[in-house]
Amino acid sequence: MTWMNSLLMTPLAALALLVLSAGCSDVEDLDNFDVTINQQTAIPGASALELLLGNFPVLDSFTAFDLAQEASFKNSGRDANDVDKVTLAALTFKTVDPPGQDLAFFGEVIFFIEAEGLPRKEIARQEDFPAGATTVAFDTSPDDLKDYVLVNRATITVEINDTSRPPQETIIEVKAVFNVDVNVL
Repeated sequence: MTWMNSLLMTPLAALALLVLSAGCSDVEDLDNFDVTINQQTAIPGASALELLLGNFPVLDSFTAFDLAQEASFKNSGRDANDVDKVTLAALTFKTVDPPGQDLAFFGEVIFFIEAEGLPRKEIARQEDFPAGATTVAFDTSPDDLKDYVLVNRATITVEINDTSRPPQETIIEVKAVFNVDVNVL
């Protein structure tokens, strides 16, 4: 009977160990959630003269926001005092209209975050907008942005260099995904 019990215990112990180890990554994720902000902007098409001359800036500002007011943050059941750290996990540009319009008219695009009493900080950058690409991901900073995004009126501004307007009005979606790390105790 002892031999039989040890055979049964080995698979059960292995299964329990597997469940516990798989659950560990889920436990780490319990104190993190993402807040996604989508915003669309229309970039005016170039006139005949602008197409010849090129290099006209196209965007001023992405948005002014308070991350704590975003629906996914509110729905998390947490408040700003629960937050340990906020990072920009991803930022993308995607063409919405006209279909098939690429993003190659962009040159260098740099996103900065600003808030009253805090220094301006670079949070994302992209210098490569290949011909044919309708979606482009940016390189993002791993810096903690908690003090910026959990205050009223944080502003994300955009600096655009070596850019010309597209041949026709183009609507792009700017998508920012912030990872929020909260304390669970």
